Order: sequence, then structure tokens, then C-alpha cells
Amino acid sequence: TAACPRATIVIKSTIPVGFCVSMCVRFKTNHILFSPEFLREGKALYDNQHPSRIIVGGEKKQAQAFADILLASALDPDVPLIITDSTEAEAIKLFANTYLAMRVAFFNELDTYAELHDLNTEHIIKGVSLDPRIGDYYNNPSFGYGGYCLPKDTKQLLADYADIPNELIGAIVQANETRMKHIADMVLRRKPHTVGIYRLTMKTDSDNFRQSSVQGVVSYLAEAAVDVVIYEPGLHTDTFEGYRVINDLKKFTAMSDIIIANRNSSDLQSVKDKV
Repeated sequence: TAACPRATIVIKSTIPVGFCVSMCVRFKTNHILFSPEFLREGKALYDNQHPSRIIVGGEKKQAQAFADILLASALDPDVPLIITDSTEAEAIKLFANTYLAMRVAFFNELDTYAELHDLNTEHIIKGVSLDPRIGDYYNNPSFGYGGYCLPKDTKQLLADYADIPNELIGAIVQANETRMKHIADMVLRRKPHTVGIYRLTMKTDSDNFRQSSVQGVVSYLAEAAVDVVIYEPGLHTDTFEGYRVINDLKKFTAMSDIIIANRNSSDLQSVKDKV
């Protein structure tokens, strides 16, 4: 606009490596920066105020000016700062999220191994995580990684590897599908007629269920012609993606032969044998 000749545009999709350079060429400008965000689900405000690092990629003088704005907004002193080119900044974002996805996949496969060999997953993870090189974080078994970033960023990085030798990057993407299918298979072994899904949201402090990993489990159950019902107070419709939504908790627990839940809840204490 005339009042604001330069604008900040936020793109809520995965940025492939090399995107900003291609846009600079296309629009004949060097006024395009890339500053990846590293916000956790349900912790966005805190992570903006206490960033783990600030990264800005682009022409050095402009990148520093933008970084100064972000630094001024942080509540912590001495936030680590990297000024780099846009392509490296794009790579940092994709590799960071893919590493996190790899940790999810690793501990999920550890859990699968322990489950099928009748071992205590918690004991094994605790023993592994006490190694300071590994650390006691991002190690909670789940239905798989999901949400806004990890699924699309891992797939984008794999696409960027199209002509580059790799084994691990592709395996991370495949491992997520394998985990969700395993969960579904373990449910199907019990031969249920109706499976209840307790909450679609990613975790307790989140209202987001876009691409939540439990939906991948649901799709595998549906392929096996199992009746699936959903309990999700955040939904105010009778159906979700073709599945019945039952927001009467007592009715939901009564009609479900097995209940799949990604959290412990007092709601389920009376039917814990089904969970």
C-alpha cells in the first residue's frame, strides 16, 4: 500500500529449500527474508517471549534489522542469533523438525518392540534417556507425530532429497505410517465392533486436531470396516470426516468396545479396562 510500501507476509505452509531465492529472482528484488518460527503446540506465546534461537535469512543488513525487532520482543537476554542466507534458514527449519520427528519415530518403535516382547517401555526409555547425549525429552511414545508442522516438513525435506542419496529421511516418513498401522492392528486383534476415539486434539493443552496422529489410526480402522465413534467436545457437529461424533460421555463409553486415548483422564477411570 502507499502507506506501507513494504509488508510482512506470513505463509502458513512448508517452504522448500530455495524458495526465497526463486522468489527474489521472480520479483527482481532482494527484499525477501526467511525467519523460521519454532513454536510448540500450546506454547506459542511463551516461545515467542522466550525463543530458543532467532534465525533470519536474507540480505545481511535487512536481516539484522528484522532480527533486532525479534530480539527486542523477547523477554530473555542473549537469545542465540544466526544471520544467514535464506536457503540455509529454510534448511534449518526443515532439518530441525525432521530431527524431532525422528525422535518421535525412534521412541515409538522402541515402544512397539517392548510391547510385542512384554517389556516395560517406561523402564527402557528411562534407562536410555539418562545418557546426557540423548536426554530425557521428546521421548514419550504416541500414535505418531502429527499437527501443523512435522508431517508436512518431513515430507518436504524428503522431496528436497529427490536427487540426493538418503535412507534415514525417507525412513522417518515411513516410520510414522508404520506406527499408526501397528496401533490399529493391535486394536483389531481384539476384534471390536465399535472403537471409540477419546479426543482428537493433539494433547491436553491444545485445541488443535488438524492432522492429529490419531486420525491416521482411525483411517486404518475404517479400512477394516470397524465402526468408529468420536468423543470430542471441541466439535459441535454430529459427524467428523464421516464418523459419528458422540459428545455424551456416558453414551460414548458405553457403546465403545475399545477406547483409544492419547492422554490419561479422569473421564475414563470408570472404564479403564476398555482404554
